[in-house]
Amino acid sequence: MKQLEGKRAFVTGGGGALGRASSVLFAREGAVVAVIDINRAAAEETVRLVSAVGGRAIAIEADIREEAQVELAVNQAVAEFGGLDTLFNNAGIMPHQDESFLDGDLELWHQISSINLDGTMLCSKHVVPHIVAAGGGAVVNMSSFLAVLGTTYPQDGYAASKGAIASLTRSMAVQLGSRGIRVNGLAPGPIMTAHVEQFFPDPAARAIRLERVPLGRFGQPEDAAGLACFLASDAASWLTGQVIVLDGGISSNYL
Repeated sequence: MKQLEGKRAFVTGGGGALGRASSVLFAREGAVVAVIDINRAAAEETVRLVSAVGGRAIAIEADIREEAQVELAVNQAVAEFGGLDTLFNNAGIMPHQDESFLDGDLELWHQISSINLDGTMLCSKHVVPHIVAAGGGAVVNMSSFLAVLGTTYPQDGYAASKGAIASLTRSMAVQLGSRGIRVNGLAPGPIMTAHVEQFFPDPAARAIRLERVPLGRFGQPEDAAGLACFLASDAASWLTGQVIVLDGGISSNYL
């Protein structure tokens, strides 16, 4: 039996690298998927890739910072699928100009928080009642290994938002466990997407970072998708309130 057979998933940021890989894997594993993205063309491309593997998905354009748009997106997904039982709060931004709080720009800080944290809250607020109505299910929140580690190359707005998501994940798990809903966080280290590659323009700097990874490589979107799929599946039926670091061992490497 497929891991997500019969599941109905709401995946935010589904037009980006991690959301796309997750949407395709969720569909391969038996779920129908609502692909949510602010970029309709990107969401539609993900739907095309889902269709190519024999899955079913719909593209929904929405800005997750806007509650009215979130509510409309959720209602559209419920109307299409007859309900929802899986939420992957994947959408987020990690701007290259986000650096130390010492030089922090408050407008950028608010932009990061509004998408990463506020968007996670708003999507959870509107999807969770449908998961309750379905008799239970799973929420997966996208945090980061920067929620548990500091760095000499700070991304303080991003790290603060992802740390808040980790805390929110634990609170949600406690509140929703009695309703049959598991809530876990996924905290990846550097996943090599086109966006992340731009953080390492210098091959020597990239090599220094790579030396910190015991498994000898950066992550791929499929690595994050695999863990998200497990957390959403019934195989994780006694796992909740956890924020799982997926970083190739970086956080275990003292020297």
